[in-house]
Amino acid sequence: MATVKRALSWSLVTAATAALFLGSAEQQPAEAAKIYVEVDKPGGKNLPLSLPTPKGESSEADQFWRTVWRDLEISGYFHLVDPDAYVENGSAGVEPGTFDYDDWDISDTVVLAKSKLTGSGDKLRSEIWVYDVPGTRKLGAKAFSGKPDQVRRLAHKTADEILRQVTGKAGIFNTRFAAVNSGTGNKEIYLVDIDGEGVVQLTRNRSINLSPAWAPAGDRIAFTSYRSGNPDLYIADLNSGRTHRLSSRPGLNTGGAFSPSGGLLALTLTSGGGETDIFTIDPSAGSQIAQLTKGNGIDVSPAWSPGGDQVAFASDRTGSPQIYVMDASGSGARRLTFQGGYNTDPAWSPTGDAVAYVTRGENGSFDIMTVSPSGDEPRRITQLQGSNEDPTWSPDGRYLAFVSNRTGSNQIWVSTADGRHQTQITRGYGGWSNPSWSPELAW
Repeated sequence: MATVKRALSWSLVTAATAALFLGSAEQQPAEAAKIYVEVDKPGGKNLPLSLPTPKGESSEADQFWRTVWRDLEISGYFHLVDPDAYVENGSAGVEPGTFDYDDWDISDTVVLAKSKLTGSGDKLRSEIWVYDVPGTRKLGAKAFSGKPDQVRRLAHKTADEILRQVTGKAGIFNTRFAAVNSGTGNKEIYLVDIDGEGVVQLTRNRSINLSPAWAPAGDRIAFTSYRSGNPDLYIADLNSGRTHRLSSRPGLNTGGAFSPSGGLLALTLTSGGGETDIFTIDPSAGSQIAQLTKGNGIDVSPAWSPGGDQVAFASDRTGSPQIYVMDASGSGARRLTFQGGYNTDPAWSPTGDAVAYVTRGENGSFDIMTVSPSGDEPRRITQLQGSNEDPTWSPDGRYLAFVSNRTGSNQIWVSTADGRHQTQITRGYGGWSNPSWSPELAW
């Protein structure tokens, strides 16, 4: 009876897409209709999923399992069943017919993700098999391979695949943050994986480095640095490991933002009249292309729409900082926010339907809000949870990352786009700020 009830509450739908089978990551033969479990958007945390430890002989198995588990926690889709509730015999396998669905029905599991991790020499192979327990059927399976020191990468790919098999959409775990950290006593740029691990220091100039921003291809990061005394804009090439100065005009060279095509870079410059305005420059040569705003206050923090035809920005032209939207040519500027006396730091969702921003409350703390580009009623993402700043979107628009001091120090948090599910990502390592979410990465 329990299985029948769960089968009704967790309905299954068929989709006209090809079934994935166990093979290389590139193999996707069209053989049968794909089965998905119908779930709510991320944030419900209500789909019971069991993740037993990997089968196979590999010393990396524990790290692999912990990474996948952490990724699924961050996703906001699942209630992860306590491993103490698992009753399956250790001799059971991962392939269909090598285990008993009833063993997982006892723990009220709906989705079962079984994995295998095997190594030979300098090769490591992971397999993931995803099952619908109430329906006693396989949802799909896939294998990935890499080197032993790439075990976390394989785990992130595995978590992505679990999300894909269950929801029809891949996860966000093949991404990273570029962010500022002050753990060395200076503000340096770091790269950090989506689960807060894999921290890599990018700059080492013992100065103030701010506002990293990814290029659309994920191969370059723009940032502002005071390494030469002036706030200049630099580009770090992640493939070559080289950094060069792109814009060193007198005054500000801050808030660099690549256009979706990568052909333009918007930033704030101090104009000839001493005003602070938004310009576009060539992201390769640094030459000026256009001035988008002129006078009328301080204009900062440009953020492109996903189509590249509009730019959101913050301006105090009406007396207090508010969010505005203009055409990419600089024309047609209109005010977007009207609630709150201090709104800044816009970030346009990749789906185009929301602009996140920071608002200051009456108690002086900061919160994350979102508003539609048409200016509908704003939606609150954080409230009474310390100060929250520096919003940045996941490449699929399902999640927002930001910095919060709610646990005592500034750390990176990830929230579902509606704010229902929020998870602390970084811990320790000094204070974090200015996170920028990468596009999907090839690594």
